[in-house]
Amino acid sequence: MKREDLDFLENEQIDKVMSLYGKAITKKDKELETLNNSKKELEDKVTTYETKINEFNESAKDNADWKSKYEELQTSIKEQEAKKQAEEQDKILTNNINNLFEGKTFTSEYARNGLLNDIKEGLSKPENKGKGIQDLFDELTKDKTDIFSNPNEMKDMEGMGDSEQNNNIKEMPILW
Repeated sequence: MKREDLDFLENEQIDKVMSLYGKAITKKDKELETLNNSKKELEDKVTTYETKINEFNESAKDNADWKSKYEELQTSIKEQEAKKQAEEQDKILTNNINNLFEGKTFTSEYARNGLLNDIKEGLSKPENKGKGIQDLFDELTKDKTDIFSNPNEMKDMEGMGDSEQNNNIKEMPILW
């Protein structure tokens, strides 16, 4: 704005308007300068970061040791995930087989674990594809008498009579 643009006003009014306009322009110039400085700082930071990233990428390309460690770490992570998933699947399968065993009395824990492992192994065989846990259980236990306890088994009877000896009786002489 120029004084000539305000010729319709009196000199005092023109001075006040020009003073206010000068203050506003000065304030805007300072704000603009601050913003330009901030912009310059941010551009410098971006340039610095881009330089560091490029340096890192260049050094990482040639660093076979870091690359192999990274690949080992990726492989380890994949193996751990696969192992965890396999353990979860095995736990579910074991629970399902144990549910099938409910109400059955085994001759020993060894027999129980053996049958459990045989069923798990049987499920992974290609010739048993499409068979369920119950099918394999039936095949493995058919006509077997040594896996389950017989609930009607005869037990030895205990001896009858007094099992404590009476030491108060004197020995009688044998007369014959």
